Amino acid sequence: MTSFLVRATATIARALPQGARNFLYRLGPVSDAIRSVLTRAAPAEIVPVEIAAGPLAGMQMHLDLRSEKDLWLGTYEPALLDAIKTFVSPGQTVYDVGANIGYMSLALAKAVGEDGRVVAFEPLPENLARLEANFALNAVGTRVEVVSAAVGELTSQEQFLVHQSGAMGKLHYSTGRQIEYEGSLTVEVVALDDWTADSNYEPPALIKIDVEGGEAAVFRGMSSILERDHPTILLELHGLEASEEVQMILAGVGYRIHEMRQGYPAVTEITHWKSHVVALPKDAKREISFSES
Repeated sequence: MTSFLVRATATIARALPQGARNFLYRLGPVSDAIRSVLTRAAPAEIVPVEIAAGPLAGMQMHLDLRSEKDLWLGTYEPALLDAIKTFVSPGQTVYDVGANIGYMSLALAKAVGEDGRVVAFEPLPENLARLEANFALNAVGTRVEVVSAAVGELTSQEQFLVHQSGAMGKLHYSTGRQIEYEGSLTVEVVALDDWTADSNYEPPALIKIDVEGGEAAVFRGMSSILERDHPTILLELHGLEASEEVQMILAGVGYRIHEMRQGYPAVTEITHWKSHVVALPKDAKREISFSES
């Protein structure tokens, strides 16, 4: 990065607290103007950069600074990053289902420490190439195993619908976003019960899931894990249909859903098309005080 403006922005981001960085991204036209100026100053290609701020500050990633500024500046999904800090402990084995290019996988790897393990599931070839390249840039990447597969109800091969960006998509039977997809490809699909039974790792203590509407299928394929191992679930829900089915599945195995925000209050009803939630066994003893609203 040779642009003075890009370097100056990184310096400012490092100096600002998390709340201030998030606030600058929510100023409407002002934020749009800042992003526009940065976009013009940024390289027009994917380049290796140092993360300027946030929990991954100082780590390296291959990023397109024109479209992935929030990863670089540490403003990407702060509630999820806070939940990782709250619920992940050193030495744990955790799964990242829908790892994309590895930002959250790196955050998880940092949280589990040298004795922990992260298993990152990702089916899209374009994402996989960057995912592995990003892990190679960082020492914590040695704690991550990449599984080149989608996660679903059954271990099989299925059609995966690809968004026009090439970096997003979903299994053909998923609910969630109903749009015209650019194309499709055949991918390997694993059920987590099957994969865990065949692995040499400890059962997952925590699973992060972001699968664009395929959440219920993921849970149907991990019923034994839910009933036996009771992992914490950090979950992005896409669509009310998926949300209702997921709530039924989790309630049936003794889980309670909490909002992914400060205090983690219990969810009474999901009304938003996209929701970030934490699912915990109702009888779990956690070192956190919940607001049961």
